[in-house]
Amino acid sequence: MGEADSDTPSRRGDSTTVRLIRGIDRGFEYAESFIVAGSIIVMGLIMVTHVLGRTFFRVGIPGITELTELLIILITFVGISYAVRRARHISMSAIYDQLSGMARKAMLILICLVTGALLLYLAWESMGYVQTIHQRGRATSALSIPLWTFYIVLPIGFFLAGIQYWLTALRNLTTKEMYRSFTEKEAYDDVPDEIATAVPEAGKGEISDAGDPPPPPEESGPDPRNDSDTGR
Repeated sequence: MGEADSDTPSRRGDSTTVRLIRGIDRGFEYAESFIVAGSIIVMGLIMVTHVLGRTFFRVGIPGITELTELLIILITFVGISYAVRRARHISMSAIYDQLSGMARKAMLILICLVTGALLLYLAWESMGYVQTIHQRGRATSALSIPLWTFYIVLPIGFFLAGIQYWLTALRNLTTKEMYRSFTEKEAYDDVPDEIATAVPEAGKGEISDAGDPPPPPEESGPDPRNDSDTGR
């Protein structure tokens, strides 16, 4: 009883910490979703308006190229953290797929730790780059938009993505299951149900088709020409 009572507060503390981290993470996820979706919508509206203006009124939106380039930067580096959080990033898994059990989990933890450290390093370097741009006062040529106002998403995106990788490593170190992100479990090798059921049925159909005996030849009736000759 004493050991069970002593374990209960620690488990409660762990669950409270996980809920707190998950709540903060969910808040960042909503913000990133809003920024990425809003930027895509704004970029689409700008491009459509520009095309319609050039087609019907011979007048387009000035600085359309600069606006789309800045929005692409915003979408890309804000979307890095979102992709890591949802485990939708590109993964080179040639070696990882050959492992199983604890070796597979150890490889996943190592990948998360190294990748997170690399992204945090890139966040540090990009922060210095943004400071340099801000000190030099660089801006776009057509609209004179300060570049640092959009480039600031570089260190923010790298930093949040690096934290996501480290949270994934922490989740795998503290749980028995395997997690590709802090909230997404390992599901890389899962096969959809419809595919898993369709493949055996297709195989059975091929075997039964091959094993069935060929249909008997159709019996041909008497040749009407022979009947006519006989009657003659």
